[in-house]
Amino acid sequence: MLSVSIIIPTYNEAKNLPLLAEEIFNSVNKKYDAEIIFVDDNSPDGTGDIAESLGKIFPVKVIHRSGKLGLGSAVREGFLFSERPIVGVMDADLSHDPSVINTMLEELASSDIVIGSRFVQGSVVENWIPWRKRLSQIGVFLARRLTGVHDPLSGYFFLKRSVIEGVVLDTTGYKILLELLVKGHYKKLKEISYNFRMRKHSTSKLNNKEYLLFLSQLIRYSLYKYIFHP
Repeated sequence: MLSVSIIIPTYNEAKNLPLLAEEIFNSVNKKYDAEIIFVDDNSPDGTGDIAESLGKIFPVKVIHRSGKLGLGSAVREGFLFSERPIVGVMDADLSHDPSVINTMLEELASSDIVIGSRFVQGSVVENWIPWRKRLSQIGVFLARRLTGVHDPLSGYFFLKRSVIEGVVLDTTGYKILLELLVKGHYKKLKEISYNFRMRKHSTSKLNNKEYLLFLSQLIRYSLYKYIFHP
């Protein structure tokens, strides 16, 4: 049986977590031994307590952190906490459709990384605000030139642990997949289409600071790939 940890960073997602956990475990095929690892950044709305209560119903573990330390660092902490050979990353706001998890895990039989992509044929993005869509397209265009991947900024992906073994990751912001694609150990990846849904009961955490951080990441990872590890 394939064992997988699904790492979900959280900040003020109390209303979403019960819906998300139920949807995930109703979707994942019983042939997979799946667990959720919630990594909560001391949410003032009680997200951490809600996550703990879900552990009485589902295979859920919770990492409580001291403050808002960043999505990328939450994912990294989840990677270290997990002891399973497959790790995945999802958002907590219900935008990532769990119905494709089985397909993503099946694709890992022949791939090292499987990405839920917003930019491959068949994908749908619900009610994308025009200015947000344009910003995403610009960011993806820049990152695509570095990685060759259609959606290198996706927050929805699964990978074999071998991809990150011995890799020093330092992303604190939202785009840890970009760093994994530049530094990780992989030969084959697969992008699959899915329905990127409107978030529920929460608001976007993206701000100007995150956009500037992304630009700095692009510069650093370009230097890493083309100058220091050509």
